[in-house]
Parts: sequence; C-alpha cells; structure tokens
Amino acid sequence: MSAIIGIIAALAVIVLAALSDGDPIKSLFSVTAVLIVFGGTLTALLTQFGFGPLLAGFARFKWLIKPPLVDLYAFIDQVANWSNLARSQGVLALEAELVNVTDPFLKRGLQMIIDNTSQDDLYATLTVLAEKSSREEHVSGEIWEAGGGYLPTIGVMGAVLGLIHVMMRLDHPAELGEGIATAFVATIYGVGGANLIFLPVGQRLLGLAEARERERQVMIQGFILLSEGKPGILIRQGLMSFLKEKKEKANADAQGEGAMGEPMAEAA
Repeated sequence: MSAIIGIIAALAVIVLAALSDGDPIKSLFSVTAVLIVFGGTLTALLTQFGFGPLLAGFARFKWLIKPPLVDLYAFIDQVANWSNLARSQGVLALEAELVNVTDPFLKRGLQMIIDNTSQDDLYATLTVLAEKSSREEHVSGEIWEAGGGYLPTIGVMGAVLGLIHVMMRLDHPAELGEGIATAFVATIYGVGGANLIFLPVGQRLLGLAEARERERQVMIQGFILLSEGKPGILIRQGLMSFLKEKKEKANADAQGEGAMGEPMAEAA
C-alpha cells in the first residue's frame, strides 16, 4: 500500500509545483502526448515481451496493494502440525487438509506428500515449479523496468513531433507559446512516468519476486522434512534454523555489496 501512496504523492507534488508557478492544471494534460508516450511504450513492451507476459506484468500491479507474501512462521507451524497428524493417523489423513490450502505451490507439495512421492522426485518437481514461478514473477518487474527505459526516449520523440507541428504553424505567432508548451508535456510524461512510476514499481515487484523465491526455498525444505517422517518438533527446529541461515546470508550479501561500493564512492 505504501507504493500506491508514494505514486499518488509524487503526482501530487508535480501538480502542486505547477500550481505554485501559476500554471493552470490543464497545461499538464495532453491527449496527444498520452497517446504518443504511453501508447508507444506499450507497443514497444508488446514487441519485447509478448501479449501474455505483458498482461501478467500489469496485472501484478495489484501486488503493490496486497503483496502475496507468505507468513513463514505460520507455515512452519502448519508443516509441523501436518507431520504430527501424518505420524498419528497416517499420510492419507492429510487429504482433509487440502481444502484449507489456497496457495497452489503448497497444495501441490502437500498432494505429492499424500501420493507418497519419493524425496528425489518431490525435490525435483517442487524445484522446477519454484523456478518457473520465480521466472514469471521476475518478468513482471522486468516489464515495468523496461517501460521505464522506453518512456523518456519516446517522450522526447513526442516533444519533437509537437515542435514539428508548431513549426508548421509559424504563420500563427499567437499560438507558438502554447504549442511549444504542449509539445514539452510529452517530455514530462516520459521522464516523470519513468522515474516516478515505472522504475520504482519495477524495483518493488522484483523485490517481491525475490522474497517469494526465498519463501519457496523454505517451503521445499519443509516438504522434504515432512516426507522423511520427521516429528513436528524437529521440523520446526530445522526450518527455523534454515530460515535463520537464509536471513544471515541475505544480510551478509547486502553488507558485501555495500563494502564493494565504498571504494568506488571514495574514488569518485
């Protein structure tokens, strides 16, 4: 939700800045600029990614309102309870739990446990599914980032087209000022749309995709422990330690990237 608030606040800042200079709000709106900048960007993205991924990429904009993140601590408790149930009543008793599982990845993993799938096949299948889902989710962020790359250039193109139109009407001097101002609205749309919307949204979606990828790694480990018939208490301990290791590794990677950036900053 904070991302939506950020986008609205950014647009509000632009409007307020224009009003503070005494410019009318209508000076920031141009149907022609919208068609050229956003229509041109859409066609470029369609050419690069294709129709299906493009629709999926824009559909995942809703993640900014409600991120599809999993409570891993609740998942660990759930797997531990599944283990206790399977050990006391048999694996088939887990069939009753399927109706309570909404996440497709979790449902597939639990179904494979019920089907008594071997550990090797279980790990291989879930890994392939996780990689496929991760790739699809990363593409969504890449689409928005690519749009942020196209927008400024197409915005400049829109401004040039507007100036061409103005130059063809030099015999109407009274219209030159307004025509030039309208031409540069396309540049505002291109630069503003890229830096205030498309690039931040792309980075946010990529971050969510990476978080989902880490979640699925923990889930896979949980299903492996469940297939081994480990007691719930051992599963809980094992997954908690695995979760702690992943967190420490992520922090170490972040610190490593910061350390690599320090010499560059000093050199600058």
